[in-house]
Amino acid sequence: MSSTSDFVKFEQYDDAEIIRFTHLRNSAAWKGQQTAEEYADREKVLGSSEVAQKHLSQEIQEKYPAGHEWLGLKYFVLKDTRLPLVGKTSQIVSSCETLNRLGYCTTPTSGGKIVPCLNVCIGGVFTPEEFRGRGYAKQMINALNEFYDKVRDTPGAPTFIKNIVITLYSEVGDYYSQMGYKTMHVPLHNITHLDELSAEYCGDTQAATGSAITWENYQHLIELEDTQFQKKLLESHKANPDAFVFMVKPDMDIFKWFQHRDVFIQHKTGNGTEPRDFGFASDSDQSHVMWHHNWNDNKLVITKVYIPDSTPDKEAVLRVLISRSIAEAKSAKLATLQWWDSEIPLTQFPELQKVLHRVCDDKELYAQNGSISAARPPAGFDDETIVWEENSKFCWF
Repeated sequence: MSSTSDFVKFEQYDDAEIIRFTHLRNSAAWKGQQTAEEYADREKVLGSSEVAQKHLSQEIQEKYPAGHEWLGLKYFVLKDTRLPLVGKTSQIVSSCETLNRLGYCTTPTSGGKIVPCLNVCIGGVFTPEEFRGRGYAKQMINALNEFYDKVRDTPGAPTFIKNIVITLYSEVGDYYSQMGYKTMHVPLHNITHLDELSAEYCGDTQAATGSAITWENYQHLIELEDTQFQKKLLESHKANPDAFVFMVKPDMDIFKWFQHRDVFIQHKTGNGTEPRDFGFASDSDQSHVMWHHNWNDNKLVITKVYIPDSTPDKEAVLRVLISRSIAEAKSAKLATLQWWDSEIPLTQFPELQKVLHRVCDDKELYAQNGSISAARPPAGFDDETIVWEENSKFCWF
């Protein structure tokens, strides 16, 4: 336990009863079409997923004998001890979680080399309505910042712990800037004119052969992404030599977190029990697209696109990947195909941009993102010297 005042206390916990309690409370904000109990059940599934339990992986424990305990999902609450103590949850006034994942970074002192970092991603920030307007959330996030600063400054901490970088996705605009977070908004493209996009951009792509991405048949694709990520990071370091440049390391367990979420909500929303594909990979060059069925919002969300750097005509490859995504959206009866501009930047695909401006409503392109990315510059850096590469849906929490 750490104190933020004489009567407000910040705590890390792993008590299953408290976890269930906080999820039932914050279901008011995020349950979508589920009941509060179903939402809490979903969060239990996600909390038991591979990425959430990363610290228990034998492979990770062997690779990171020091510091592995800080990977995975961590839970925190803020308590006001002036409230009656009539049970373990009666004084909780705010709560949050962090999903801690491995990342890559470069710094001015890393010698032009990539070093590991720990990405701490804050989620589930929630204050029940009866406790709002009292500054509890601000106190909790400030206390969380201090908590991870102490973890970073632990004597003998391994390199990736020394390089902690905290991120979050804000649903309340620039609110977190007052707690030291730099807003890094990435706009969305919400495409509802799927037939028009297919006809005018994709054309006939049926000759392209490939295979479906299913539950866990794609580790080789993650390795391709990893190589491309590291190349991009080094290029960004050269362009920003005085900055802390970072990215979340691609990991199949991150995508499986989306898959667990996908399947649970599919069943609960009456969208059948038939297993669905989670992407498509080309036979010719292993270019691929991965997606997430957002059943609550009637959208197919592209989480990752990979096109080899050596590809001479990237737009030709993208046509195939978008065609397969449209086919999946229509098969799943999802009305909208969505992606973050950082994943498929329209300025880098002029033919796609031209078609979208022709067939889409203006409001569908460069739309406001309801989850606004933000990052807290590590010690020694500021808003001008932090760069987040691969800031896209794949690492959302």
